[in-house]
Amino acid sequence: MNRSQLINELATKTNLNKRDITTILDAFTEMVAEKTKAGDRVFIPGFGSFKPRLQTSRPARNPRNGDVIQLTPRTIVHFKCASLLIEKMNEK
Repeated sequence: MNRSQLINELATKTNLNKRDITTILDAFTEMVAEKTKAGDRVFIPGFGSFKPRLQTSRPARNPRNGDVIQLTPRTIVHFKCASLLIEKMNEK
């Protein structure tokens, strides 16, 4: 599912217009980015949590020429599913 499909689905289920859904989705994305950049964890009960994680420097290989390069350390956002979401996905 891509962004426009998500907006259409949410608009259908909530009876809100697409412009409002887009505003909410943009605000949510911006808020998660701000909070994780500040080092905070964003937890949504029943869905999961977004948490910043430091990725250390590590070697990698350039696929074009096979040269080994060193990747610089950086912060990534890690998402962990809530157990309730996993249970819902595995219901029969």
